[in-house]
Amino acid sequence: MKLSEILEPLREEIDEDDKVRESTLPLARSAVRKCSEAIKLVHRGEFDEAKVLIGEASKIVGQTESEMTKSDFISKSRSLDVAYQELAEASNLLSLVQKGEFSPPDEYSIPVRAYLTGLADTVGELRRASLDFLRNDGLEDAERFLGFMEEILEELQTFDYPNALVPDLRRKCDVARGIIERTRGDLTRAVGQGKLMAKLDGLEDKLKD
Repeated sequence: MKLSEILEPLREEIDEDDKVRESTLPLARSAVRKCSEAIKLVHRGEFDEAKVLIGEASKIVGQTESEMTKSDFISKSRSLDVAYQELAEASNLLSLVQKGEFSPPDEYSIPVRAYLTGLADTVGELRRASLDFLRNDGLEDAERFLGFMEEILEELQTFDYPNALVPDLRRKCDVARGIIERTRGDLTRAVGQGKLMAKLDGLEDKLKD
């Protein structure tokens, strides 16, 4: 049997895999974009609109997952990881900002690994929310969001598994730790400045008497 005859069906299989890949990549990117836009809406306080976009992103990811089953090779790849991570990040941010609660993975059918790494990414968005409160004299709310950030890191650190079992989680936890330290420093300085201003105001009142 000629080598070309052996290779031809293999080429056809890979061609079919490529078609599935080309059809699913735009869907995955669309889901990521909707999650990114939802995160922006959450920071603007437009919760209902954010919820709609997250729901749309979830449906797109489900559709993409279904399309990927047409290729055994593509269905076993991690090409949807980013979309699922963004979904976990957006849904948790919305739930924490709106209700002070975490969003479980089964709410949007998010796989375990992607949920964990997406949760780690949420720390960065929570820092942004915390600083927004701080700029608007909402120190108590800023501290509450710092508490969410610390809770996420503390719980994720209990998943002490090799990178092969939970890819990228340790690195994301290291990034989250740095973000939390900076946020804690920002809040500490704000508290110190507040106390200083209070003392100065008190001194000014005494001088007026």
